[in-house]
Amino acid sequence: MPEPAPLLRLTTSWDDGHPLDRRVAAALARRGLPGTFYVPRQNVEGRPVMAEADIRALAADGFELAAHTSDHVRLPGLSRDAARRQIDEGRRWLEDVLGAPVRGFAYPGGHPGPWGRGLAREAGFAYARTTRMLCLGPGSDPFAMGTTAQIFHHGLPALLRNWLRHGGGGNRLAVLTDLRAGGGLPAAMAVLFARARRQGGVLHLWGHSWEIEERGLWAAFDDIMAMAADLVPAVGRVTNEGVSR
Repeated sequence: MPEPAPLLRLTTSWDDGHPLDRRVAAALARRGLPGTFYVPRQNVEGRPVMAEADIRALAADGFELAAHTSDHVRLPGLSRDAARRQIDEGRRWLEDVLGAPVRGFAYPGGHPGPWGRGLAREAGFAYARTTRMLCLGPGSDPFAMGTTAQIFHHGLPALLRNWLRHGGGGNRLAVLTDLRAGGGLPAAMAVLFARARRQGGVLHLWGHSWEIEERGLWAAFDDIMAMAADLVPAVGRVTNEGVSR
């Protein structure tokens, strides 16, 4: 008998709580795909965030809503007390909006700094997501969750920096090679998806709705989500919290 296919799970996550997250959510819902949305109370970089009614609507539609600090402030460089305030206040605000516990957190900019992982654990989160890419699995530390690929045109230098900054590794280098396949972003993702089908693990796609808009990537996003829906059956589709369990 042929060997059974390796187990493959799919998760997606979307940072910064921009109002265009509603467009992302609608596209995911049409295909029955999961989504975790990391939402700050406000964004000091000047970008708008969703209204509280929109945040509640996403939760009602079955998406995971997770914290992203109070003000979308990057934690490296903050004092421990300032980092704690950002993490704790962001969680309390989102729990007040939702009327429910918030289990997940993502570090703005993707880096925890010297305090982030410990403070996320102390705050009572179940996991925290980074921007470590090129992974077909979340990693062993639930407070340093990795990802596979961003919906974005990364050049080779940026991918190499991410690979080196987060420990290198042959498996991650293979994913990097897939993402440099020619033919545009959807074509490169198709090469990566073929690897994921062979290897199994967790395929974690992420991005920013505002960035998809600014870069004109909506058509590519739709193509990639369609491929992901074809690749992973409903039983393998999970939120970021589902990955962390």
